[in-house]
Amino acid sequence: MAKKQSFADKASKVKHSVICPVCGGTVQSVLYVRSAKADSGAWKFRQRVVQVCKCNHAEIYG
Repeated sequence: MAKKQSFADKASKVKHSVICPVCGGTVQSVLYVRSAKADSGAWKFRQRVVQVCKCNHAEIYG
């Protein structure tokens, strides 16, 4: 039989977090979407996943 897991056990688990080598803060993955005008004149959305921490927070969020 499996052991019953309480909410306190679940909440106390440490998530797999990545530490930034520059600033020492935790790194979050964020979907960065920017609009760009194509050669045909239509607007396109460019999406990419970026890693955000304390040292590049101002560059990403403005």
